[in-house]
Amino acid sequence: MNRILLSLCALMLSASAANAQYLTSSVQLSKHNMVTAKAGNVKLHNVVDPSQVNVAKKSLAPQKLNANQKTVGVAGSGTMAGGIGLPSAGNKVKGVYNMMDANVLAKFKGAKIVGARYLIYASLGSSANIELYTVSAKGEPVLYTSKAASSQKVSTQDQTTGEFDQQWNEVTFDKALDVNDVTTGLVLGYTYTQKSTQSGGKYTDECYPIAAGSGTSGVLAYGDLGKGTAWYQVSNEFVICIQLIVEKEGGFPDDLGIAQVATNPMLKPDEKLPFEFYVNNSGSKACTNASFNVLIDNNPVAELTLPKDGSISDEYVKLGATLDLSEYNLENGAHVLGVKVKKVNGEDPSGDTSDDVAAAQFRVYTETTPRQYNLVEQFTSTSCVYCPYGYEALRALAKSRKDVAWVAVHGDLDPNNPDPYTNSNAEPLIGYSTSGYPSANFNRFNLGGDQLATNIATEDYDGFATQMGNLLDQEDEIAPSVVNLQMETNLTVGDNPNLKDATLNITVTGKGVKGAGKILEGATLGLYVTENGVKSKQYSPNGWIGTYNHENVLRVIGTQAPWGDVITWNGDNFEMTYEVTIPKKQYNYNENKNTLNAVAFVSLPFVVTVDGKNYYNADLNNVWVNQCQFLELPKGQATAIKGVETSENATVVARYAADGSEVSAPVKGINILKLSDGTTRKVVVK
Repeated sequence: MNRILLSLCALMLSASAANAQYLTSSVQLSKHNMVTAKAGNVKLHNVVDPSQVNVAKKSLAPQKLNANQKTVGVAGSGTMAGGIGLPSAGNKVKGVYNMMDANVLAKFKGAKIVGARYLIYASLGSSANIELYTVSAKGEPVLYTSKAASSQKVSTQDQTTGEFDQQWNEVTFDKALDVNDVTTGLVLGYTYTQKSTQSGGKYTDECYPIAAGSGTSGVLAYGDLGKGTAWYQVSNEFVICIQLIVEKEGGFPDDLGIAQVATNPMLKPDEKLPFEFYVNNSGSKACTNASFNVLIDNNPVAELTLPKDGSISDEYVKLGATLDLSEYNLENGAHVLGVKVKKVNGEDPSGDTSDDVAAAQFRVYTETTPRQYNLVEQFTSTSCVYCPYGYEALRALAKSRKDVAWVAVHGDLDPNNPDPYTNSNAEPLIGYSTSGYPSANFNRFNLGGDQLATNIATEDYDGFATQMGNLLDQEDEIAPSVVNLQMETNLTVGDNPNLKDATLNITVTGKGVKGAGKILEGATLGLYVTENGVKSKQYSPNGWIGTYNHENVLRVIGTQAPWGDVITWNGDNFEMTYEVTIPKKQYNYNENKNTLNAVAFVSLPFVVTVDGKNYYNADLNNVWVNQCQFLELPKGQATAIKGVETSENATVVARYAADGSEVSAPVKGINILKLSDGTTRKVVVK
């Protein structure tokens, strides 16, 4: 077994991009001075080589607690990203809270909850209380204890670096709660005075007192926010920075937990495989002696040892190393890289071992085929104030390159202004991909964080187009296409689109390179029908726009399952045929312009079926799109076969235009290709 020395660095939590509007909120949760990853600066998560990693010298949030105490909180609650508030709600909101599932406390059985610590961005008001609720079996919060928030030190932000000087406030509860008695969950937060003061038409800093971290467990609010006094979820993009203080006689022994393994999605069998994983320690002290087994397809292949100057404490740290795949003779197809805790302080792991192992998939390939189109799934709503920015950003991207298959997926944001272009079959995709509008998936690659989609609300449209175009090229490098898609269509439209449905007969053929069927085993075929030139009202920062051009509107999902149909491979090829009905009043054909488009794509599934039941795929790093094809749909028959060359078998030795004249570069229309293997092919260049 190989022995590799680990390097260590701190895992930084980043806030999701600003200006997104929320799907689950009945009021707008406002943000202020958020440290954000702007859409134009998004980069793919790249795994690192040990030589590129620095050793973490201390925790991001050092604790000043007793030796027998620990802090426990939902993901993201320990690192501040900015201030949030509900200024539009005013005195109708009474308090804000984090919902904590009982399994968060699983490692602390036998301990007592004795207090809480919290960060704030501005004063909470003199009547603020820290509150702890237990959750009944029926899901109802029951107040357990409340303590005045007498300490209100404010955390300030460095305007140069954007980082916060985290000033923790602490309270000790008047009565402790046994962790063993928490069977369902807890609600932890505080009451506060929400201010709505404005200066120059903008809310002032004091309107954003709630210190927020990036996390998807959400922010709950209690008050009357439109449907009576009740609990409301006002965000699933942030959490408040508040944590429990737990105490146990004798303290907490070292107990390591692995949260995630990340690696490159596709590699050749002779390449080096870099990987990272995230690990923390539930013990009272930092662990300085630990080792881990690395497994490929459940077989141990290496042992990783913590460096002498490294340590693992309560904050997650990132460990990275590299394996030489040429040593393992891996065949084309999907493989699993696992990391498992082996030794802690020289002893076998004890305590809670349920999180001692984590894994990630990667795929081995030898040949590729050119990417035909890149799938961009836009999430938008006619009542979304910033969605026009998202539209303009994608218009700039589509203008900058001709290989973008753009699909605008509409959803309802404001129940008082329902979006007329919502498609109920798209709800699983929206729920899986995003927590707000405007946002978009780019070939369904995880760009970092707890959701697929990234915010696209930017006014730097050209900069966005350049950087996202570079991102699409990078995606093609790290997960190249291994199957070519062809579409043959026959569209029959009604004489009067307002009275008669249209019918689309479509056959999608996939021609894969060597091993494609194994590499993409379990992959799904997706099929969208979209419409251009749809005009209706749209909300914007300047109010309602009476007539707005909605492009590439998703009209129909053509597959039997709305999340795509599992492909049945015939070796490395497949063929799937559909008859798709486009409902009347959802298209507007004339002789001069096509209004409908077909988009077909092959992706790893975001819904998997086990024992006849459907489940969301929890691995956001393995739902990416491998290939996509696009076709403007004329009446009658049409064929799309763009991009048939393969990178490592036949190559183009000559190219001819439709009239038989030889050309040195692609020309619009039908091109005839003479390949190095002696065959010829016809392709359509748009």
